[in-house]
Amino acid sequence: MTVPAEVREHCLQARGNARTDGLVPALTLLTRALSPKVPPRGPRGHAVLPKELLDEFAAMEAEDARRDDVPVPGLAVLRPAGEQGAAEAPDGPGAHAWGTGLAWLRLGMSERLREACIAYLAARQVEGTSLLMQQMVKGTLADVLIDHLEIEGVLEELTEGPDGDRVLDRLQQQITRADRTLLRLLGAHGFTADGPGPTAHASELLADVYRGEDM
Repeated sequence: MTVPAEVREHCLQARGNARTDGLVPALTLLTRALSPKVPPRGPRGHAVLPKELLDEFAAMEAEDARRDDVPVPGLAVLRPAGEQGAAEAPDGPGAHAWGTGLAWLRLGMSERLREACIAYLAARQVEGTSLLMQQMVKGTLADVLIDHLEIEGVLEELTEGPDGDRVLDRLQQQITRADRTLLRLLGAHGFTADGPGPTAHASELLADVYRGEDM
């Protein structure tokens, strides 16, 4: 069974918001749409949230829950209050629906990164020729575009269940690889404070938290 139509609509909105407005606005809208009452927790009890939502969820959180900043303005990691990871809350989103929404959001962020990469390389020149016109650069960007189209196609047909979860996990890894490829094209600019590297790292952190990776 594919995701419900209402969830699918929110997923597509998350992709569009991420591509046009960025990570924090897109994650804010997705969280409010799919998990309006409680923070969406990963398997180990962590949540990555826009800071503006922390106060909205504060009344439902244990007093000793810890919050860590993410190197992207407006984001924070909410850690579990106790030794044990928090179980999925009754009012929280299903793991598959939330994971699907994040995959669409991260696809939009990766597409945004691709567009930023194209604009940056087009403006850079070596011996009077735009870096964008170099064969290796064009080939790499074409490969990333193919990855994005493949991810979109698979997400369109994604179904719930163990097989769907395995596919979702593979897609998250594919998005991460595409982002890292694009950052390599940007060279040092990709990792400066005002470059796209910190946001790409935060996108990868999102995937890791909700796949249950160690923090």
